[in-house]
Amino acid sequence: MDPDFNEWLKLILRWIHVFASIMWVGTTYFFTWLDGRFVELERSAKNAPKSGHEEKEIWMVHSGGFYRVEKQKRPNIMPEKLHWFRWEAAITWISGLLLFVMVYYHGGLMVSLEDARLSPAAAAWLSMSLIVISVPLYDVIWFKFLKNDTIGIVVSFVLVIVLAWFLCRYFTGRAAYLQLGAMFGTIMAANPRIESKMPSNKNAFQCSRTASRILSCSSVMSWGRVIKNLPVAGSAK
Repeated sequence: MDPDFNEWLKLILRWIHVFASIMWVGTTYFFTWLDGRFVELERSAKNAPKSGHEEKEIWMVHSGGFYRVEKQKRPNIMPEKLHWFRWEAAITWISGLLLFVMVYYHGGLMVSLEDARLSPAAAAWLSMSLIVISVPLYDVIWFKFLKNDTIGIVVSFVLVIVLAWFLCRYFTGRAAYLQLGAMFGTIMAANPRIESKMPSNKNAFQCSRTASRILSCSSVMSWGRVIKNLPVAGSAK
């Protein structure tokens, strides 16, 4: 590959990665904030006497418009178009992986030039294997074995520490922590896909893909931790 073209390609991928990750993280923070407001509404509804007029929606204003959002864990109907913020994650992951391959795998920066414990090829294969196995490992830990969030956080923290120690023994410092970032990003990008394969969500996704009009679904869905908010008309981008 022409060196100039190679550098321009890396530069373009870097900027794509930066902007896509900003949109991805921004969306994540927005839904985290939105979930916090709904938690406050749920707590207020539990503590207040039942009047039949409990607040169930979040009102927002932005760019000259008002937005009303309602959270439905088990909607009775599925909209014709379900807004699923997935492209920000997909573009961030793809551009980051391409950069990792071009700069570290192809550039031979996974291991040090002196006293390397692995060859560059072996390091690249180890890196790819860890990225691939990170998703099913996360799935097993959080959805199969651990039902308590506190225990899951402690176990995950210990695993991250052990993994960081292991990677620093075989990779260069920057490569080791970029490897951790690649694994975290892969888990985050794949998390909605894991959720969509859960039995309670399959029919809901099928309805959203095939509906030519608003359909009633006999089976309801529970979005879990990732996709919790279904925007009402005009409330999503």
